[in-house]
Amino acid sequence: MMEIFLPDEAATRAAGFRLGLGLAEAHRSGALAPSFLITLSGEMGAGKTTFCQGLCLGLEAQEAATSPTFTLANEYRGILDIFHLDLYRLKSPREFAEAGLEDYLGRPGLTVVEWPEKIDFWPAGRLALSLVLQGGGRLLRGLKNGCF
Repeated sequence: MMEIFLPDEAATRAAGFRLGLGLAEAHRSGALAPSFLITLSGEMGAGKTTFCQGLCLGLEAQEAATSPTFTLANEYRGILDIFHLDLYRLKSPREFAEAGLEDYLGRPGLTVVEWPEKIDFWPAGRLALSLVLQGGGRLLRGLKNGCF
């Protein structure tokens, strides 16, 4: 598992941006799967949406990412389509299906899911990240074939 300490909001956004740049390059070279999933765990205020804002900037999204807590899903257009889901308000996996959120997982583009622990059936090939509050900042933890 890889860990990166992010001392503040700017560093969290910058880490997302770097990942976005890497995904953009992988997409351009054909190395990124047509449908790619990132799950992003962390307690309230850990910086999940801030990280996603940076990610979207790195992927040249046409608009700024905002929290989809109340809408459940936001869509952005960039180098590839970005689907930003927030499952915080869901009470059960059934609500995930009833809201049609499952459909995003098969669409071409990048799906980023905040609060993935609300559902227990994520594909093994995803990039699972977490943000953990620590010492005034946060630790970004990532696990996928040993790379971030």
